[in-house]
Amino acid sequence: MPGAIGRSNGFIRTLATDAADLCDAPRLLAFDDDPPAFVLGFVSPALPFANVAEDLRSVLSPQSRLVLVSTAGELCSGVPGGLYHPGERQDGIVLQAFSHDLFADVSIHSVPLHSEDIRAGSIRLSHEQRVDAICRELEAIEPAFPLDCHDTVALLFIDGLSASESCLMEAIYASGRFPVLFVGGSAAGTLDFLNTWVYEGCRVLDNHAVIAFLRMAPGKRYGVFKSQNFSKTGLSFTILDCDPIRRTVTSVIDPESLEVTGFIEALCRSLQCQPEELERLLVSHTFAVELDSGLFVRSVAGINRAKGRVSFFCDVNAGDELFLVEATDFIGQTRNDFAAFLRDKPRPVGGILNDCVLRRINNGPNLTGMTVFDDLPVAGFSTFGEILGINVNQTLSALFFFTDDGGEDPAGQGGFRDDYVARFPIHYGHFQNYFHRARNTRLRMLNRLRQSLIRDLVGRGDAPGTLYGRFKQIGAYTEQIATQAADPLGSAVDDLLDAVRQATEEREAVAEVLSLREAELRFAEERRRAAETRSELEGQLREAQKLEALGCLAGGLAHEINNMLQPIIGLTELVMEDVPPDCQAQKNLARVIEAAQRAQRITQQVLTFSHADPAATGPLQLGSALRNVADMVDVLVPRNVELVWRIATTPLMVRADETQMAQVLINLIRNAADAIGSSGGTIEVAADAVQLDGATDGAWPHPAGRYAALTVRDDGCGMDAATLARIFDPFFTTKSVGHGTGLGLPVVHGIVAGWGGHVLADSAEGQGTTIRILLPIIPAEPADPRS
Repeated sequence: MPGAIGRSNGFIRTLATDAADLCDAPRLLAFDDDPPAFVLGFVSPALPFANVAEDLRSVLSPQSRLVLVSTAGELCSGVPGGLYHPGERQDGIVLQAFSHDLFADVSIHSVPLHSEDIRAGSIRLSHEQRVDAICRELEAIEPAFPLDCHDTVALLFIDGLSASESCLMEAIYASGRFPVLFVGGSAAGTLDFLNTWVYEGCRVLDNHAVIAFLRMAPGKRYGVFKSQNFSKTGLSFTILDCDPIRRTVTSVIDPESLEVTGFIEALCRSLQCQPEELERLLVSHTFAVELDSGLFVRSVAGINRAKGRVSFFCDVNAGDELFLVEATDFIGQTRNDFAAFLRDKPRPVGGILNDCVLRRINNGPNLTGMTVFDDLPVAGFSTFGEILGINVNQTLSALFFFTDDGGEDPAGQGGFRDDYVARFPIHYGHFQNYFHRARNTRLRMLNRLRQSLIRDLVGRGDAPGTLYGRFKQIGAYTEQIATQAADPLGSAVDDLLDAVRQATEEREAVAEVLSLREAELRFAEERRRAAETRSELEGQLREAQKLEALGCLAGGLAHEINNMLQPIIGLTELVMEDVPPDCQAQKNLARVIEAAQRAQRITQQVLTFSHADPAATGPLQLGSALRNVADMVDVLVPRNVELVWRIATTPLMVRADETQMAQVLINLIRNAADAIGSSGGTIEVAADAVQLDGATDGAWPHPAGRYAALTVRDDGCGMDAATLARIFDPFFTTKSVGHGTGLGLPVVHGIVAGWGGHVLADSAEGQGTTIRILLPIIPAEPADPRS
């Protein structure tokens, strides 16, 4: 047939043609005499794929990058036959050309999948070995430009008979080298599943994947569209016995009762049908796994009733929860999904469609009604599986392209917003976590099964012991009889002895197996604890690195502040000489000098927090130290806050530093005032002696004895449990940027710990906060007899 131009514009041109008319393709696909930046071709399996690839490459400009993929049907809008039947020929070719105004650059790479053994039906590589082999292949890929998810997307085509889609995607995420979305499909062919092909511009490949990194031109954007016409039925099945490489499921397990059932039997029981009716019922039903990003369909490839096995077109793993889903309206669902997709977006300039062949087969009578994309330049193919972050079935996964000049948006986003692009880190994390989650689910399920087995055996622990004792008694009696009996009886007794010995050996073998299982569980627990310890140590290392950096900063700040404090003190002393000694100004200036000198001492002690240098501590009368700092603290409290002091008259001698004590109190009172805010309230500072009668264990072990209790209590907004648990973490703050460093309470905690004391916090939302410091009381030093 002569080439039929589909929907086209200045960015995308589509063409439905056949092998005989490929020589016209360069002219029909050109953009004002400029060759395309990228040509994507979808080739019918009825054609000699290698010949088509060679012919098309020879007529296209060398400047045009070319990728071809074999299909189970081509898609093209704006040509006779509609989207699903372009040209209504079984030997057609659909070409889609993209201009340099749409794609600034294209980088194409092929990836060996190491799937030859799967195709041959003789599995040699385990799943982990295959993923590792693909990871090594990915290390050799060097894209021609930096990958940025905002302007670059990966178009991925995979050998549809390799059964390696999930291995490839797991390897991509494991490599950590490609921070972009992957969208595409598995190359298809005839339904005898004998051949599929991909072409990357130079070679026809099988057992490979081809990745085309597409970088958008300035002012152009892409969006990811997903549509599937299924909804949950309320039934689900947890896979137990499966072959993830051959993609078969044999049995399922009830997660609560741990009852194991054949998958076919479980399906028949749930659907209330006979095994021979399953194929008919599953025409309108299929299965899906659920990620945070939504449902991802897993389609049934076949049911082997003789072997009790169900095979799938997509990967399945032990521990996966398969949701039974039922089909909804094919046309209506696609139309609704596309309308929702276009919200916050301008009109697309075109798109690439990766559409499952089962959507074509199961919706045959409705295909002519699929007019959703008729006015857009779209093309694509019916696949043997789709890619949208992970492998999926019976889904339309598509890329659409847009012109967006940014409008008045200072961020340059204009009216355009695509969920997959805007929330790329979240979606990428969901896809990556899918593989870890499947593995963790398998381990949890295995652990539950082991625990259940051990509970059952331990629960019946008396039976094996009693039985073993009976075996020994029978053996002893039988040996006595054997020495006294005639030959016939002796022969029978020998047989009985053999049976007893065999039973004994079996019992010992079971005991050995249980011992090994117990050792495995202990080893697993030790590994888990080791991992937790390592994580904790890594956290401490990160904290130490933070504190080291803070120490360097603190040293510089202390030096600069000291340089400023010296002239302040000197000039204030000069002013005091000119002021009458008994006036109020003289007293105020004395307070200025006292505060400046205290600031000098504090700057020297900032390093105590970051370097953990021991401060000079000595006996300190707590009440006197608090009274000395009272005037300075009063200045920090707003007028709408009442500061109440309750200091015991009994001397409370502790081992501490007076300057640090002032620093502690200032931090606590400032936090209390901030918690009260503009509404006003009361802060109470109390100091008294308490008697702790018994030694304690737990978070703060302490011996019995007398302690000085310094309490700062406010009636402010309080804290929830999550905030309360983190108040002593360095750099944690609930205050707005510029109003808190997150170091006040960690400094308090560090200082008090250096004194051998402890800080306790109690708070509830709307009920205020109480901070209590407990310090061991020390005996008062005897007076110097020389004084």
